Amino acid sequence: MGFRWRRPAPLPADLERRSRAALALFDAGQYAPAERAWQRLLADCERELGPEHPETVVTLDRLGSALFRLRHLVESADRHREAHRRAVNTFGRNHPATLTFAHNLGCALAVTHQWAEGLPVLRDTLRRKRRRFGATHPETLDTAKTLGASLFMAGDAPAALEILEPAHQAAVRSFGPDDPLTREIGDNLAIVLRNSHPVRRPPP
Repeated sequence: MGFRWRRPAPLPADLERRSRAALALFDAGQYAPAERAWQRLLADCERELGPEHPETVVTLDRLGSALFRLRHLVESADRHREAHRRAVNTFGRNHPATLTFAHNLGCALAVTHQWAEGLPVLRDTLRRKRRRFGATHPETLDTAKTLGASLFMAGDAPAALEILEPAHQAAVRSFGPDDPLTREIGDNLAIVLRNSHPVRRPPP
């Protein structure tokens, strides 16, 4: 949940306070209290602001992230799917918020091996992030990392390599070999390479 929402207009004071408090709980790793706080906040945002108000949509996606951390994966995907649907109407398909919500949806679907829906979501998100941010932006590379790992788990190692190898090269050039994102992509790439080719044994 890397997206940090910048509000175009102030919220009512009570909603603002509760939104900050729930996010602080999530950032502190207190996912169950954060989930409960966002459930209540979502209901109040929908009532007071409307279902497609930017704050309502952001709260819905954050609820999905809390559910993901609690391993309620089907419910998480449901929340992220709905947040993405509303975000398309509220922000547009290529807005950073919409792209973040699409990435979150793809992650939740991949973890539950819902490849038929999840892989197209991740592929589309990667294409849109490349156009919006560029191929070497951390947001773009993060989605490439997730898509590559998902393709491998889905049984398509060649396609995974096509995504992960250039992503890793780009991350090394842009951020260096010791950057956390570079290492994560490199770890995924190493797993694919290790499991994609037979081990060559020396002749007897």
